Amino acid sequence: MKVKIGKNETELDDKKLARAVEDFCEIKAQIDALNENLKGFKDEICTRAREILSDNDATTLNLFVGESGVKVSFGWDIKVSDESNLRLLLGDKFDLLVKTETTFKPEKRLKELALSDDGLKECLEIKEKTPSVSTI
Repeated sequence: MKVKIGKNETELDDKKLARAVEDFCEIKAQIDALNENLKGFKDEICTRAREILSDNDATTLNLFVGESGVKVSFGWDIKVSDESNLRLLLGDKFDLLVKTETTFKPEKRLKELALSDDGLKECLEIKEKTPSVSTI
């Protein structure tokens, strides 16, 4: 098997790893095909569920066929796009109805520094990410 790190490529004799890579790619392809198939069923279920709920204020329904069943939930993602106009419309109720958040996101350079500077580590929460594995 080949190992490529950056532009460097070497050969590695690891049959167990090679088998794991082959199996991963094969199963990933099967999952992708199944997910594509599943998408059509999901679209049909959601379309009909929306029709069934059209005269109802509920956002969730359960559909059963014998022992098989699915739960369909609809919802909305609402974000403030025009804060000044919304503030004008809501008046004094703005602070009651809108949560204001301040977020601090480290830039790439701070991330690099944080891994080697103990002083910075005390001010930051550092967690190792779960490794990502994808097919190429």
